[in-house]
Amino acid sequence: MNISGKIPKRHLLAINFFASKLFTPQKRRHLYLNIKYRKNLDYLGLVTVDDYNVLGMPNEFTIEILKGSEEEMLKTLAHELCHCLQYSRGELNEQMDMWMGRRVNSDSIPYHEQPWEIAAESKGNELYYEWIEQNEQITFSTSKT
Repeated sequence: MNISGKIPKRHLLAINFFASKLFTPQKRRHLYLNIKYRKNLDYLGLVTVDDYNVLGMPNEFTIEILKGSEEEMLKTLAHELCHCLQYSRGELNEQMDMWMGRRVNSDSIPYHEQPWEIAAESKGNELYYEWIEQNEQITFSTSKT
């Protein structure tokens, strides 16, 4: 996995953990992530597809994260990595009008009811709490740096 951006060490550890739970080793070898932390965003996080593999599937992403509490940023990283997985598998398209092979009018569905958001929220929270359980010392002992 190739990760770029100015990323705190604890976030890099978390990203690697989340990715190891989401992506196969082969997919991780060909996964490119650019992480950007922003002070002013209208949302907690966002993923954009930057490039594709030879099969035309997304494999390079930019993840933007709103600077905030440590917990919120880590949860958002996990959530946005779930979207990277959805894009890379073809479960969700970039226009967000196809989900799991079915046409969807995302404009007519409230954000928190969109199926890809429900899936990313559920899995992202699961990953976050699993990571915290295994790395509590790292997370909270370095959260002041």
